[in-house]
Amino acid sequence: MTRTILIVDDEPFNVDLLEQELEDLGYTTASAINGKEALDRLDTTDFDAVLLDVMMPELDGVGVLEALRKDGRLSRLPVIVVSSLNDMGCVQKCLELGAEDYLFKPIDAGLLQARLAGALEKKALRDQVAAQLEVTKSIFGKYVSTAVAEAIMSDQGRLAPVECEATVMFCDIKGFTALAETLSPSKVLDLLSAFYSAVLVPVERHNGTVNEFMGDGMLVTFNAPVTISNHADAAVKTALEIYEILQTQTFEGITLSVRVGIATGRIVSGNIRTRERLNYTVLGDTVNLAARLETANKETNSWLLISQSTAMQLPNTAEFEALEITVSGKSDPVIAYKFIGLASFSDCEDGC
Repeated sequence: MTRTILIVDDEPFNVDLLEQELEDLGYTTASAINGKEALDRLDTTDFDAVLLDVMMPELDGVGVLEALRKDGRLSRLPVIVVSSLNDMGCVQKCLELGAEDYLFKPIDAGLLQARLAGALEKKALRDQVAAQLEVTKSIFGKYVSTAVAEAIMSDQGRLAPVECEATVMFCDIKGFTALAETLSPSKVLDLLSAFYSAVLVPVERHNGTVNEFMGDGMLVTFNAPVTISNHADAAVKTALEIYEILQTQTFEGITLSVRVGIATGRIVSGNIRTRERLNYTVLGDTVNLAARLETANKETNSWLLISQSTAMQLPNTAEFEALEITVSGKSDPVIAYKFIGLASFSDCEDGC
């Protein structure tokens, strides 16, 4: 594979000399006469490495390194500084900014060959590792959310427990147990795949994180691990958009309805570690309350119940009705808010 090297130097003689040396070594070359032109070329063309002069008009070599470091390209693009400036302060500055090496003019052809080959070999290894990480993240991300996958990988699997305020949403399919009894296992799997593919669109649009799929239900958190400022409003908007999707779509030819419970408060998120396995989860009374509110929809003839703490963070609660309900695990009744802005379930009999 032919490698292309960008030569950045304002002296035509130096450019010609380097072009000849590189082409003799089997590389292809391109050139720029100053730092500004170099950045323009790097914006439009992929190069394998850059040979960069320091003293140039318009934008010098140090300015180019600063620009490349700022946008993160130095982690992928090896830059070897080639300069007649024999100043250790400049050498140190360039290396601190991320230059792969610093060579003094006039260039020794053998040294240039060795340093460039070494830089390109390290680039190839970095590219290989990056590609492997992307494959791992892609596969891992099919089992947990992308946000959780990235957090776990960046923390080398530890993902230490974090306590924060978040909004938790439980959502499950109304009457699913009775429905599943009438379908083959493969049909149930196809139905759930189609259902989750559709409802995950609004979840991801509002920066929710699916922490767990539980058969026909899912647990979604807002503000953990992805930080968002309006997490209560985002959760409610997600629920309403899921409702709208179910009004217009069928899944394997079947119309579905959902029940949703949402609560806001303190949670702990992180890995639960056993001897050989890790499991990312969220814990706390807020999680339990969201689950209880989802179940309480059966008794309140509703499809969406939110906690009082969630309602207090919404910009508008005109479409909600406050009511006092008893939930399992709570010694005293709690105030919840029933959504009345859309048609509620009217037949909460068998399977509701």
